[in-house]
Amino acid sequence: MDSLLDILDALESPARGGSPGTAAALGRALGVCSTPGCRAVLGEPPETPERPPLVTPAQWQLLTELLRHDPATPERGAVLAPDGSTVALGPLLAGIEAGLRSGGFGPPLPTLEPPADPLLAVTIAEALGTSFLLAERGDGNATALGPDGCWDDVENPQNYTLRGPPSPVPDPVAIGAMDGVLLGARLARGPLPVAELLRGYYGTGNGSEEGRPPSSYRRRDFGALVGQGRLEKEVAAVLGVLRALSPAPELLRDVGTREVAAVARRAAREFSERYVECPAVVPRCLWGARPYRGTPTPLRPPLGSVFLHHTLEPARPCRTFGACARAMRDMQRFHQDTRGWDDIGY
Repeated sequence: MDSLLDILDALESPARGGSPGTAAALGRALGVCSTPGCRAVLGEPPETPERPPLVTPAQWQLLTELLRHDPATPERGAVLAPDGSTVALGPLLAGIEAGLRSGGFGPPLPTLEPPADPLLAVTIAEALGTSFLLAERGDGNATALGPDGCWDDVENPQNYTLRGPPSPVPDPVAIGAMDGVLLGARLARGPLPVAELLRGYYGTGNGSEEGRPPSSYRRRDFGALVGQGRLEKEVAAVLGVLRALSPAPELLRDVGTREVAAVARRAAREFSERYVECPAVVPRCLWGARPYRGTPTPLRPPLGSVFLHHTLEPARPCRTFGACARAMRDMQRFHQDTRGWDDIGY
């Protein structure tokens, strides 16, 4: 996220002639909005631009690699945020553009038929609807949500790898979509430079050790803003918009109203259970765990009981992902090297 914000600062700094909509428009030109529903809302992408003189060749290469959409490699186009979440930039920037245009900055958004919320359409509703349709019409082994993944180095992250076969909505896409909704709703109330918006939301460079950044509350805030019932309604609405396109996407050509309603209901329920109601679990690979010593025996569900155990150290709570990951590694090192245990005692 730090690297992205450096680029956005260069693109949108008023002192350098930038403006709040530059990053979102550039993202769409580079492939952020590539699906039929997103194009129906935000329009066809402009021609691929030349490198702006405000960014260096290295920054431009990174930006184009992050924003070029390829469904076959959903792990690309994601960045690690200070709260430890991995955020896909596609739905994030699409939500930011929809919010800016809804707030009067840029061309007005179209009126969709059947009526659908443009912000939810370009961030999460289309992705959820098509993902669950694909899963229902697959071979029974297809998944509609997840998986999560890990970075190669938590201190200097470069490459992200999913921990299993990807769905159209892996964890980074779900998180980027939730953030796109929240930040798009904020921008609908008035424009703000995107770098400033992201810096405040993710806590980058704003002394976030003293308090949790707003992104830490995305589950609570998204649930309050959208809710499962509204999400179900918007997934059904955007599938209706896709069916009305000419030509309609092949996936929807033989889909009836009842099937759309059933898909929307299941999609909203499972998304809400996984990403809104349940807190995120940080896998070992993401905080840089050492290997377990010996041969662990995996637990076999269903489990009779589960204990959630606090820890004595660190005495002061960690408030950033980097600090929390270091605390976990310190604890593991103490238990393995000093205590001689196979892993963290808990």
